[in-house]
Amino acid sequence: MKSLKDSPKPALYLSLAGLIPLVSVPLFMVIQRTYHPELALVQVTYGAVIVSFIGGMKWGFAVPENSPAKPDWLNLANSTILPLLAWQALLLKDITSSAVMLVISLGVALHYDLSLLPTYPLWFKGLRIVVTVVAALSLLATSVVKVVSENSLTDSRPERQSTKQ
Repeated sequence: MKSLKDSPKPALYLSLAGLIPLVSVPLFMVIQRTYHPELALVQVTYGAVIVSFIGGMKWGFAVPENSPAKPDWLNLANSTILPLLAWQALLLKDITSSAVMLVISLGVALHYDLSLLPTYPLWFKGLRIVVTVVAALSLLATSVVKVVSENSLTDSRPERQSTKQ
């Protein structure tokens, strides 16, 4: 994580700015004390775009002739599977399931970047860890807000009293 200070400023600032749509959704819902399904859908859709973007980065890293990551089946399949997982996440009916699928996808991508592509610069690995953790926690936070909101709605409904006559 010390290597974050070595990040090129554009990469650092743009990566952190890219987290704004993910972080702002659960933050807004917590401040408003209500779950907004439309915003959750927007967040999940943006998360799918981010997962797809990470896949594209992997493809772009493997293509140049002098890259340590060759355009072989492993590298190109790993870059292609991420947009497919993101697409699958958007097909799920439940936002929580979609968010979990995206968190898994982000985790798979991070694992690949840290263990199978050791040639990435240290600053990039540190940045990927921070962005992945914040993105995953943001998606999960929206799911928690949804569950809490649903439970509070259930708890606040007046109980029907049966009347025996």
